Amino acid sequence: MAEQKIIPPPPKMVTFSLTIEEGEQAKLMAFMSADSWERAEEVRNASIQECTKSLKHCVMWAQRDCGSSRVFAQFLASLYNGYRVKADVSDIGTLDPENFEHLMNALRLCYMTQREPHTFVDNGSEVFEGIISQWNMEKKLNG
Repeated sequence: MAEQKIIPPPPKMVTFSLTIEEGEQAKLMAFMSADSWERAEEVRNASIQECTKSLKHCVMWAQRDCGSSRVFAQFLASLYNGYRVKADVSDIGTLDPENFEHLMNALRLCYMTQREPHTFVDNGSEVFEGIISQWNMEKKLNG
């Protein structure tokens, strides 16, 4: 008896119309062929273990001195001690979709477990205090 192959149905397609400036087609095609949405979707559907990896990803970025590092540092420092450090949450919009989801997973992790972020990192208090110090984020008290 011959083996039967099951052929899956073709994906359902949607048609829409888009008007863009002349010369922007290459940019649109680059965006459409990029996998940033798919990478972000993977991060969005994370388990607690994966959220812990996301938190560590954020800590790594917060300890660097480049691009989005300050966004990560402010967010994590505020999550660690919101009385001392206030994050400008509007800066989160500057992150790419994947890093945004890592940041949200760090928040999800702390929310789901009711634990502070430093408890998921070896020498967490030292690490988070180092981030606050590195970025000079200590809140100045009015005297």
